[in-house]
Order: sequence, then structure tokens, then C-alpha cells
Amino acid sequence: MNEKGSILAEQLEYAIGALERTVEGLSDEEYRFKPTPVSNSVQWQLNHISRIVNISIPRLIKGVTDYTPKGWPEDYRDQDYGMDKLMADIKKGAKAAAEGLRGLSDDDLEAEIPLWGGTRQRKIGLFAYIGEVFHHRGQAAYILSLIHI
Repeated sequence: MNEKGSILAEQLEYAIGALERTVEGLSDEEYRFKPTPVSNSVQWQLNHISRIVNISIPRLIKGVTDYTPKGWPEDYRDQDYGMDKLMADIKKGAKAAAEGLRGLSDDDLEAEIPLWGGTRQRKIGLFAYIGEVFHHRGQAAYILSLIHI
């Protein structure tokens, strides 16, 4: 087990725990609420986080730019999934991603991989995507705060 990889895994697990606490007990109305017609809902935030932990982070861990989990629907982003489904997918993806992060060596983290139209160190992409989980959890919290003003 690599210390740096373990720290990244712990950070991801912390972000998912914060997300779980944020959405705990939401009604369907709260889950689908959009502050404006062009805004994103909590549902959209969860769908996006699910794609990050199930596709984006594993692609970086594996170094495979076109990785998708077995059986993953091509139209996942466009589906009207309920909160239970999305949270189950998030938990499953985050668990696998955390295991993968723990398996990365220092050399793996420093390795240059294809990323965002060029090459970057694997750790840079991982920092960004784990940060995205926190960011979208924060957006979900903000959306919910608008309901309870």
C-alpha cells in the first residue's frame, strides 16, 4: 500500500461521506429542484459525480483513456435515475476507485499520461477529479439551501 495513494483514497472517501450526509433524507421534489429553468438539480450533480467516480477517476488510475465499467450504459448521463440508484452507483464506483488509488505507486502518480489534449502527471488529473467531487457536492448543498431559505 502506497502512502500517497492511500491519502488520495481517504480524501475521496471523505468527499463521498460528505455527499451522503448532504443528500440524506431528500424528498423527490428536493432531488429534482432547479433554481432556474437552466440550472442543474441535485439529480444532475449526482449523475455527474457518478460518472467521475465510475469513469473519469478509473481511467486515470488504469491509464486507459476509453475505459468504462462493464455494462455501463452509453446514455447514462441522459437517464432520469432516482437518487437511490445514483447513490448506489457512486458508492460502488468510489469504493473501486479508492482501492485503485491505494494500489498506485509513487512512480504511477508521477507518470505522464494522456490527459486533456496533452500529457500530464497522473496525480494532477486525480487531484482535479477528486476536487470535482467536492465541488459538485458543494453545488448540491447550495441548491438545497435555496429550497430552505
